[in-house]
Amino acid sequence: MPRSLYFLFAAVLPFALGCAKPEAQFTIVVIPKGMTHEHWQSVRRGAERCAEDLRAEDGTTVRIIFDGPLRERDAMEQIRIVDRRVATGASGIVLAPQHSRTMTACVKRAADAGVPVVVIDSGLDDPDHFTKYVATDNYNGGCIAARHLIGTLKAQGKDKPKLILFRYAIGSQATEDRERGFEETVKKICPDAVWLSTDKYAGATRDSAMKEAGPLIVQFGSQVDGIFAPNESSASGTVDVLRSQGLNKKVLVMAFDASKPLLQSIQEEDVIGSILQDPYRMGYLSTWYCVQHLRGRDVSNGRKDMSESTGEYLVTKENLNSAFTLGLYDPVAQAKRTTEELRKGPKR
Repeated sequence: MPRSLYFLFAAVLPFALGCAKPEAQFTIVVIPKGMTHEHWQSVRRGAERCAEDLRAEDGTTVRIIFDGPLRERDAMEQIRIVDRRVATGASGIVLAPQHSRTMTACVKRAADAGVPVVVIDSGLDDPDHFTKYVATDNYNGGCIAARHLIGTLKAQGKDKPKLILFRYAIGSQATEDRERGFEETVKKICPDAVWLSTDKYAGATRDSAMKEAGPLIVQFGSQVDGIFAPNESSASGTVDVLRSQGLNKKVLVMAFDASKPLLQSIQEEDVIGSILQDPYRMGYLSTWYCVQHLRGRDVSNGRKDMSESTGEYLVTKENLNSAFTLGLYDPVAQAKRTTEELRKGPKR
């Protein structure tokens, strides 16, 4: 047999025998805000777990593509990714929009092209063009953070605590909701609190948070009693600065989200607590709803706003290593969670 015919035969034989890997019925592209934070890796694992469950249940094949900008403050790159994935044949998109206004146009373009978009983590100003919204109730998370921080300070006898609200970034709806929940709750439960700063922004990385937190701590380090940092990088950067100034444990830090360094800070009591989301379930549910919509099924669950909350949970040193808490961030514990829980919500 000529060599060229041999290679042709080798290439077509698997198809002739029916053993070639079939194409997936659905291709779901998961587009996070960025690729580095542990939060997004949990979202990815949840989406992949959903695909595994669907295949095991009825043979539905779902290909998960995880594709996002390297930096969380690069909305233009995220827009280019959405447009490119729509053009190259995505069945559906799961999107964590970097900006509540800037990202609206590309979501509309996807919808106009017949590609459904499930929005996760942060909302969009215009809700008319996405299929479902799966996220933490970020406002409530901020309220929980306020109650824990103020309660801890009052237990120390500080009825008029001096506070810093260290914001994340303009246009990030999720963190803006957390900040608003925190600020409004403090004003209700501790009207005598003194606000030292509420207008400084940490930026998208731990390094940028350190850069912005440094002058704040220099200015207010001898006065401040408590700081709320509304995401993982802002909290970790704040703790780094406090440690460098010898103010860790003296200034109480209330955080949001999880990473190994931040959880270690809770264990060491440099952070009094963090509000944890359930990004694994967020990735699972968003993929699930995207596939169900593609199958022609109603995914509203009777809600006009098309939203689905995945929960928000206070984690402190006391419950840091509980099975429930581990299931929110630890890959091994996440893999042990049941399909029923992921679809219906955890029983606590």
